[in-house]
Amino acid sequence: MDVAVLTEVPIIPVLRKMPYEKSASIIQALVDGGIRSIEITMESEGAELMIQEAKGNFGDQIIVGAGTVVTKEDCRRAIDAGAQFVVSPILDEEVVRYAASQDVPMIPGVFTPSEMVKATQCGAPMVKVFPASVLGPEFVKDVKGPLQDIPIMCTGGITRETAKAYLDAGAVAVGAGGSLLKKDFISNGDYEGITKEARKWLSMISD
Repeated sequence: MDVAVLTEVPIIPVLRKMPYEKSASIIQALVDGGIRSIEITMESEGAELMIQEAKGNFGDQIIVGAGTVVTKEDCRRAIDAGAQFVVSPILDEEVVRYAASQDVPMIPGVFTPSEMVKATQCGAPMVKVFPASVLGPEFVKDVKGPLQDIPIMCTGGITRETAKAYLDAGAVAVGAGGSLLKKDFISNGDYEGITKEARKWLSMISD
């Protein structure tokens, strides 16, 4: 898979520890809201089954990735489950190389320009600045000067109000966690609320 497809709709919801029994409804709500890629974190209960079922139920509507992939074993399990891309909060060169050997894009977490370059040298087609809120959009803008050829996704503390600033600064996508998938929506089964929130995010970045 070419990671460029993740940038076509550059909001990537992160499904972290979502209840398995609600996962299909959550994903349907995101699809209805215009989302075209999701990240299911590997520490979630039933993560592999969620990935498998998401691929089966929504494979022609959404790109399914795995997040919180911190070991080679995590990566193997995610890919075996059908993850089309994998994301990590850290840079582990062995994991990046393993994913590349399986022809699955790996997006490792980075925090410095040196880590960005090292990640691409290991075969990462994109990097994830994490936690992005600590560094802010100005960091992305500044680092894109000398490292303009490295695609950057930003995750961590991104809100609907700040997402556009990161994209305008040069990020090609942003990961959205609890600020999009609000706890109240999940606990109350308010899937229409999730759909409306996703639309608000996409409207905000298109303004």
